[in-house]
Amino acid sequence: MADPLADRNIQKKLRILVAEDNEINQKLIQKILQSAGYRVDIVASGRDAVAFCNRNRYDFILMDLQMPLMDGYEAAKKIRNAECGMGNKIDQKSDGAGQQPETSCQRPLPIVALTGSNPADKIEKCLGLGINDCIGKPLSRDQLLSLIRKWTATESAGPVCGKSPEKIGEPIAKSTAAHQPIDLDKALNEFMGEKKVLNGILNEFTAKVRSQIESIREAFLSLDFTQIAKEAHSIKGGAANLTANKVAGMASALEKAADLQQVDLVNNLAGQLEEKFQQLENYLQHQLPLA
Repeated sequence: MADPLADRNIQKKLRILVAEDNEINQKLIQKILQSAGYRVDIVASGRDAVAFCNRNRYDFILMDLQMPLMDGYEAAKKIRNAECGMGNKIDQKSDGAGQQPETSCQRPLPIVALTGSNPADKIEKCLGLGINDCIGKPLSRDQLLSLIRKWTATESAGPVCGKSPEKIGEPIAKSTAAHQPIDLDKALNEFMGEKKVLNGILNEFTAKVRSQIESIREAFLSLDFTQIAKEAHSIKGGAANLTANKVAGMASALEKAADLQQVDLVNNLAGQLEEKFQQLENYLQHQLPLA
């Protein structure tokens, strides 16, 4: 019979690198992993992820695909090439489909991609670049820990291609707070019941989104769609992981409209995003502190 204490000691020795540029997501992921007993390093760009891998030895990497300076795809390619002793030959050795040549690598470092899009749409490209699996946001604690256990086990299986939290383990019932701007009970559960931690992060989140909405207003004056999409993407990720789904949904719609440079729609959605966020702030003012 396996020794649970021995398993726990092995788990605590595992070192995980998280590459994610959204501060709210960073805090959530760090809390989940540290509470589970893992050692965690956090970086905010693919470039930093590569640098950290060059200096440290990791057992698992969670890699956001959309980051500044260097995205997750390029970072994963560089990590795989350094791992296999190929240096900077990635561009010369890749074929037209982005597939990497066979190497003599044994037990490569598990890399799981994190995306705000549908993971099924990303998995083929991810596998072609040496990324083991791909999961979507918002991130579930049980989903993340399940993937870490799978890819750090002695025998690894194939990718789950971003199965949603509802498809892993027991089904999750629909929230009874669906009509509210945020599901505080669900958010608190993701933060292991630590109300003080959740309150602090919610305060940070609302302060940041206020400044991001102002940035979106200014960017619209100059029709800077790239900046609008960037801010909307950030709001979407943070809001989704905090279960503020109405804000997340509006930010997602705004990001898509900005990518398509639909001027009137961007203007309309930016106003709706601000309205949904104001509703969220008003709700939180009456609900916080939770303790």
